[in-house]
Amino acid sequence: MNAPIVLENPSLRQRIESAYLHELKSEGRPPISIFKLCQTLSISERDFFSEYSSLNAVETHWWRGMMNDVIVSVESGAEWPTFSARHRMLAFLYAFTTSTLDHRSLLLLRLGHTSPLKSVTQWSALEDRYEQFANSLLVLGRQQGEIASRGPVTAIYPKALRLLLRSVVAFNLKDDSPKFERTDAFIEKSVAVLFDLMGHQVLDSGFDLLRFLLPGVPHRA
Repeated sequence: MNAPIVLENPSLRQRIESAYLHELKSEGRPPISIFKLCQTLSISERDFFSEYSSLNAVETHWWRGMMNDVIVSVESGAEWPTFSARHRMLAFLYAFTTSTLDHRSLLLLRLGHTSPLKSVTQWSALEDRYEQFANSLLVLGRQQGEIASRGPVTAIYPKALRLLLRSVVAFNLKDDSPKFERTDAFIEKSVAVLFDLMGHQVLDSGFDLLRFLLPGVPHRA
C-alpha cells in the first residue's frame, strides 16, 4: 500500500486524519484498529487518544472540517453580503460540489448506495455544521421577506434544507454528464423549487424541475 500523502509541517491531528483517510480510500474500509493506525504513524495510543476518542471520531471530525471550510470560503466572498438567501444557497451548493471532487471516491464509498432519506453516521457532524449555516439563511430570508412564515409548516424548512443537500450529493454521484453539467442544473432547479415553496411561487418552479427530471413532460403553454 502506498504511503499517505505527506503534509507540510502537519499537526498530530492532521497526520491521524491523513493516514485514516488514505487507508479508507485505498482499502475501502477504515483502519482495522487504533493500534494498527498508530503503528503506521509511529505514534503511541496515548498520542491518538489525546486527539480522538475513537476511529469513527476521526472521520466524523474530518467531514465537519470539510463542510466548515466550504462555508468559510463562500462567506468570505466579496459579494456575499449582497446575496439573497436563495443566492447564498446556490453559491454554497456549487462550491460544495466542486470541493467534493477532491474526495469523490470517499463519497462514493460512503454514500454511493445510500438513499438521500437515510442518515449516514459519519456525516452527522457535517450535517450539524450545515444546519447552522442553513438556519442562518432561513433567518435572512425571513428578514428580507423572501421566506414566508406558515405556522407549523415553517418547522419543516430546516429538514427540507437538509434533504436538499443529501439530494444534490445523491444526484451528483450518479451524474455522468460532461463536467457534471446536469448537477449544476439540478442544483439551480431544486433551489428554485425549495425557495419558491418557502416563498410564494412553487407551481412554476416545481413544474420546471419535473420537466428536468422527466424529459418527456411537455413545456407549459
